[in-house]
Amino acid sequence: MNEELIKEIVSRILSEPSFQALLQGNTTGTLENKVIKPAGIVLLNYVSDLEQVLRAVKLSYGADYTLSVLPSDQVFVAKPTLPEGMSWITPQDALRKTTWQQIIIPTCSANTLAKAALGIRDNPINEIIGRGISQGIPTLLVIEYLGFTAQTPKAYKELYEGYLLTVQSFGVSVSATLSEECTINRKTNPPIRTSLNEQRSANNRQKNISDEQSELARNEIRFDKKFLGDKQVYGIPEGSIVLVKRGTVVSPLARDTLKSRKIELRQEMEEGRQ
Repeated sequence: MNEELIKEIVSRILSEPSFQALLQGNTTGTLENKVIKPAGIVLLNYVSDLEQVLRAVKLSYGADYTLSVLPSDQVFVAKPTLPEGMSWITPQDALRKTTWQQIIIPTCSANTLAKAALGIRDNPINEIIGRGISQGIPTLLVIEYLGFTAQTPKAYKELYEGYLLTVQSFGVSVSATLSEECTINRKTNPPIRTSLNEQRSANNRQKNISDEQSELARNEIRFDKKFLGDKQVYGIPEGSIVLVKRGTVVSPLARDTLKSRKIELRQEMEEGRQ
């Protein structure tokens, strides 16, 4: 090997700061400087107190993650001051990076929530949420800024409560506020809160109502003849209820056709319908 090349290699090794620190017995500072925190991304929708939100994010996650902030278009225009240690990231760089370890949505909007629940990925923020859900990346969604008020119709709130339950079923963590220690001014009404059991009960009640309505809407047809054959069944609308008198003969083929056309056969009792 060329002697000059060997000297150059040795010189570079000896000039390395980490090697110099090792020779001097001072490795602590070097090792600390080499500790790399996992990458976290903050997906930031616009609210009036952006800088307070960012300070709360830094307080809760800054010690554990290197935080990059992806702004919505409105936040990009406002361009709030970032706390020390946090940096802006472009949509291109955010989407190019594949090593996110934490996704934080501290100012989740109703639009972002609905799209996340429905799997709509039509902008960089929702695309990253969708990727995070697909890849099982820990994702925190804060609902303090959804914007519901006492005048918001109950049915409209329930719609978004359903979306919250949906994203939770995807593995997303949902929090009323960023953390217990947050100093964010709570100018909005308390966020909507619905337990999974309450939502299931509401869904079951709605299903029972729908079933009852469907039952009432079905056609009831009286069949007065003594014999019900396959040919007659095809003249009955699908999904109907056919009332036959006691003693009416129903052919086996007709029974198969009734079943395939979702027609229910009931016997009409002498004192009334069963």
